[in-house]
Amino acid sequence: KRAWLARLDAPSWGKAASAMAEVADQASQMQELTEACNSGDAESCNLLSREEEAKRLWLARLDAPTWGAAAAAVSAIATKVENEAALSREEEAKRAW
Repeated sequence: KRAWLARLDAPSWGKAASAMAEVADQASQMQELTEACNSGDAESCNLLSREEEAKRLWLARLDAPTWGAAAAAVSAIATKVENEAALSREEEAKRAW
């Protein structure tokens, strides 16, 4: 297990987790904006311009809670990989000493 974790590129996993979290956050914000617009908030409706229509439709098809859970899972894995890699390097240094 440690050998497998050591081969993983922890910084890349961290970047992936950040990107997924950002997508989940954007989807959630768009969902809130759409709900506000649908409830009659004129300012929210104005923010949903024609330029944003395609983006809104795409994000509406996303399952925001699932993306959020996926981002959290990737983030947890990235943290574990970083911790395991750090421990592995420490153990190697101790053995070399």
